[in-house]
Amino acid sequence: MNPRVYDQPLPLNVGYVAGYALDRMPDLKIRLFKHPGELIDAVTEDPPDVLALSHYMWNANLNLQVIRKCKQYNPDLLVVMGGPNFTDDDPEWISWFFQNRPQVDLYISGEGEESFFRFLKLLDESGCDWEKLNADRWPASFYGYDHDKEIVIHNPSDSVERLDLSMVPSPYLSGLLDPFLDQENLSPIIETNRGCPYACTFCIWGQAVGSKLRQFNLDTVNQEIHYIAERAVNPTKVLYVADANFGMLPRDKEIAEAMMHSRDSKGFPLRLAASTAKNPTPHTLDMAETLSPIATMSMSLQSMDKRVLEFVGRKNIRIDKYDFIRQEAAKRGIQTFCELIYGLPGESYKTFLKGLIDTTRSGQFVQMYEHHLLWGAEGSSKEHREKHGIVTAFRVQPDGLGDYGDIHSFEYDEVVIGTNDMTLEDFLRIRCLHALVATFTVRLFVEFRHALKYCDLDIATLSGLILEDEENWPERLSNLIAEFKQACRDELITSDPDQLETEFTEKDIRDIKQREIKRVPSFMCRIFAKSANIQEIHSYLNDALTRFFSDRVSLENLEDIKAALSISLERAVCYDDLCKSRDMECEYDLESWLSSAPARPLREFHLDSSITFRMDLREGIWEAFEKAKEAGTSHENAVYLLKDKFFPKSHDKIFYYIRRDSQPSTAAAPDRHPAATA
Repeated sequence: MNPRVYDQPLPLNVGYVAGYALDRMPDLKIRLFKHPGELIDAVTEDPPDVLALSHYMWNANLNLQVIRKCKQYNPDLLVVMGGPNFTDDDPEWISWFFQNRPQVDLYISGEGEESFFRFLKLLDESGCDWEKLNADRWPASFYGYDHDKEIVIHNPSDSVERLDLSMVPSPYLSGLLDPFLDQENLSPIIETNRGCPYACTFCIWGQAVGSKLRQFNLDTVNQEIHYIAERAVNPTKVLYVADANFGMLPRDKEIAEAMMHSRDSKGFPLRLAASTAKNPTPHTLDMAETLSPIATMSMSLQSMDKRVLEFVGRKNIRIDKYDFIRQEAAKRGIQTFCELIYGLPGESYKTFLKGLIDTTRSGQFVQMYEHHLLWGAEGSSKEHREKHGIVTAFRVQPDGLGDYGDIHSFEYDEVVIGTNDMTLEDFLRIRCLHALVATFTVRLFVEFRHALKYCDLDIATLSGLILEDEENWPERLSNLIAEFKQACRDELITSDPDQLETEFTEKDIRDIKQREIKRVPSFMCRIFAKSANIQEIHSYLNDALTRFFSDRVSLENLEDIKAALSISLERAVCYDDLCKSRDMECEYDLESWLSSAPARPLREFHLDSSITFRMDLREGIWEAFEKAKEAGTSHENAVYLLKDKFFPKSHDKIFYYIRRDSQPSTAAAPDRHPAATA
């Protein structure tokens, strides 16, 4: 847990589990923790009978470190883990799991509240002597291991029914989560329903809590929203929603209205982060419109290829319906985005690029992700891997590392780098495509993208053509892409999980923090680190646009695209020539052009005389870059640290100047950063 990061959700999951147990066993003493150091201190000062840990991909190694440390102070401590990060239908895998975690006494799979209560009840009946308890009394959600006999202990006959959520007490309204609402770096999170009707092989959501959709009491949800609003001290005022498909139910509009009423009356939430319904409906749009001042609406696709969708157990809505919903959302002022995953079974470089082009050309903002395998998901099963020729490698998880007193830990992602339809070279090529598209998606290029759009072109098509144009790449662009591709190759540690380290030193964490492990942001930061990069890329694109599109668009439109590119790059922040502010001369009415609907050619908005815009560096960047330079190992590394550490949550704001309303020109020299004279 990083005290300088303000978007970490508070521990709602263990809050539900603890609250359910306390409601049924009031004499229990349960303490909840988010920070590992505080947990270890508590175990040292007042040793408990049980250490219970939620287990996810983002804290797997950290859990091991905590268990080892706690066992040093209390060797007889009973250790229980639970969460979706567990493959409960593969005895061979379960044996491997326990053999590599000999300190873990019990794993609870599936929904946690009732199972953990039953564990505590059985433990109480045994006089806190777990060894005396016969496994015949275990529910089917319990998994253990006999290390002497090398066998899994499991009783599949006693299944655990899904919870009636109306019987689950609110950990907010009971005050159980008050200590976490009092912490500035923790963000509140609520759950209004549980379950997911979809069975995507790459996801664990439905498999973890069941496919049947169940609802928490509506009055309770509304009370929680207002309770949190009155107590949360997190300065970002963000609220997370833990639902798999928020907006799927008609009542979600009522919940949205409660959130907006809370915002208007109490100033919370100012931002909402939610995964909206996979297949949007009219009431999804109604909900999203209500929340549009504080939230976006996800319209996830994951892939545009029918064969891929069949392989991963997913069915998207028809494209014509998808486009209608997207356009209707735009009319209502709802900002939308979609997600595409590369490395899914059946997806090749060619099919992924086609899907990316089709999605981008429709006007949709696209977020791209690698395909990560998750323990417990069907996609990580031995059968699924063998059927689709899945090859994976582990790498350091970009945000899963930290120092917690004398505990030092980082996590791994298992990334798909090859399938029957995608070679390693294809994977690295898609990574380069990802980096280029992400760069052109920066708001700096809004004019450039607008000009491409009315010529029926898009940044995905452009990026694909750039990758095919290697023989014409200028030196700087060639080096940037080659270094990025090599970095993507070098970050892959091993394909064998038994070769991964799980114990780390302070030096290990320090060394990782000095690396630029967020590859795509690193690529973008390196571009904007040097003005010569921007100038060379500008020159290359002017030539490339002619080669790529001269047979597809008129000469006039081609000149419009190039003019728009120049206008966009005028706002580029180059960190070896950094200014607090400067002027920009423009010959076009940009505001009218960008707002024209349908989009019209730039040349139709040419002015009789040029106007001057004032371009200002965003507040705080100048000072933050000074700190980043002191900490960085190079100029490029300083720009990366600026984005990742010293000006976090900036998204793409560090890459462009704010263009102010037109002003008279001034002859005064702009303030320049000391880096410019170095």
